[in-house]
Amino acid sequence: MSVDTDVGPRAVVFLAGSRGGKSTLAHRASVELSAKFLSDDLVLLHPCSDGVIAVGWPTRVSIPTELVDTAARERASIGAALDSLAGGSRRHRLVVSPPEYAAMFDVERAGPTRVGAVVVVSSTDAACSGPYGLRVDGKINADRLGSVLTAAAQIPAQRLMMLDLLGVAGPAAQTPWSTETAPVGLLAGLRDAGVVVVGLSIPDMSRLPSLPVWAALAAHIPWIMGGAP
Repeated sequence: MSVDTDVGPRAVVFLAGSRGGKSTLAHRASVELSAKFLSDDLVLLHPCSDGVIAVGWPTRVSIPTELVDTAARERASIGAALDSLAGGSRRHRLVVSPPEYAAMFDVERAGPTRVGAVVVVSSTDAACSGPYGLRVDGKINADRLGSVLTAAAQIPAQRLMMLDLLGVAGPAAQTPWSTETAPVGLLAGLRDAGVVVVGLSIPDMSRLPSLPVWAALAAHIPWIMGGAP
């Protein structure tokens, strides 16, 4: 998602595994924060002299059906319901194209945007003692983020998605990521640009659609709801 701040738009990238809340958070940000939409599932990151630039890849948008009211669904000209079984529980989604999603919810789509924050989302079985029943870890740095990206790179399908073969965000990728070392240039770019990296632990993912995540994240990302960085 892209948030307007006093120094221009800043992208917030959610990093999570399967069923980790990425689609829910991206949709909630678009509707609740009037954030501009980058992508539902795949964001390309490119380090440059001005920081790290995020480019949304135009894949389909998969919205949890509990977040879609009847009026919004009636505004959809197409839209396909998707039911799938994952992790032992059934998922109900509405799958639409990015243009249709923008029209359904009156959401603006963001172009290439400088990254301001990365939120590493994870679920936990333990009850969180932080505000709102959430735990936000502001001590995650670019080096710890590298270990998360390296773990994702060990999944063959994910490695393919991480490659910008067409050069959309910069020079086209020539070789796959190492499964042992995260891309040094990207991590250095995040560190040098002062990108905020925080962890968000959620004890009950089923409550994510209603949890006050923005208020919890604002302690470490003050501009996430708009305003000064």
